[in-house]
Amino acid sequence: MLPGSVVHLLERQYSLVATHQLRADCTPAERRRCRRDPYLEPLGPRVLRHRAAPPQLGQQLLAPVLDAGPDAVLWGYAATQWWGFGRFRSFPVDVARRPCNAGREFLGRLHQTTTLHPDLDRTVHRGIPIARPERLILWLAREFTSRYGHDVGALRLERTIDHAWRARLLSPSRIHRLAEERAGKGNAGIVVLRRLLEKRPVDYRPTDSNLEARWEEVIGAMATQFRRQVVVGDEEPIGRFDAVHVSRPLVVEVHSEAFHTMPSDIERDEERIDRLLVAGYSVVVYWEFDIWHDVPTVRSSLRWILDHPDERPTVHRPTPAPYAYRPDGSLVRKRPDVVDP
Repeated sequence: MLPGSVVHLLERQYSLVATHQLRADCTPAERRRCRRDPYLEPLGPRVLRHRAAPPQLGQQLLAPVLDAGPDAVLWGYAATQWWGFGRFRSFPVDVARRPCNAGREFLGRLHQTTTLHPDLDRTVHRGIPIARPERLILWLAREFTSRYGHDVGALRLERTIDHAWRARLLSPSRIHRLAEERAGKGNAGIVVLRRLLEKRPVDYRPTDSNLEARWEEVIGAMATQFRRQVVVGDEEPIGRFDAVHVSRPLVVEVHSEAFHTMPSDIERDEERIDRLLVAGYSVVVYWEFDIWHDVPTVRSSLRWILDHPDERPTVHRPTPAPYAYRPDGSLVRKRPDVVDP
């Protein structure tokens, strides 16, 4: 029978255990017993795998990390993929650690660096020791700039940063501090990163979807009059809304057809709108199709609404909802509180 400490490691490490962990947690007799156990098979000279474990991505990524030593972390494109803010291939697996004797063979591609701080740049995500997102963004800045050039690299990095920021994986203060610390030290891509961070202060809030980003692109300069993803309501919050005017009680909701056309979705949306009206807010509702295909209507209607403040809370629906059409193509009668500019 395997020692309890080894069983615990197998349970939380995708059925893997490293020889350096056996040396730290087991007696010599227990290590010999593990070596002879028929259910443990070697993945290499420094990693053992339980034969009953099903193959899975986490195991394939963790094995090279355990193989590289106790201070190693998942690195590169595999790490961004594991965090979920990079759409890259996980293989071959890149691993980073402090400089060591690299004359031996490793399961992954080893990167040796003296700038990887064990406390500030290392964490554990979904069971795998991994570089923090901020450190990976710095690496991507260099990688994208070197591979694609300044302009294309900046565009790709900008999308990746917003993706990570939107998913709340980045620490705003940490990424700004890291960019300041690495400035002027010959780090390729640091100029691009710092330029992007100038537009993204610590309190920056990205759009929560591509649809919201498209709406801001459509309305142009009028977007500066709104704050993104604002919670409305004090003691009893009504909810988080896509955009709220900075100085007027005006809320804008951008609805996708995927999440706002089922009966339960419609009922929930109407309930939120009714609560906003009671709280004194006017509401503007735009639909996905029109954000992409009827730009003049979206732009002109919002300009009209901003130029004509409502005397009382009102619902504006400049573009019809997908469920507002009858089979013959005519529109269902709208609610009496709707105003179309």
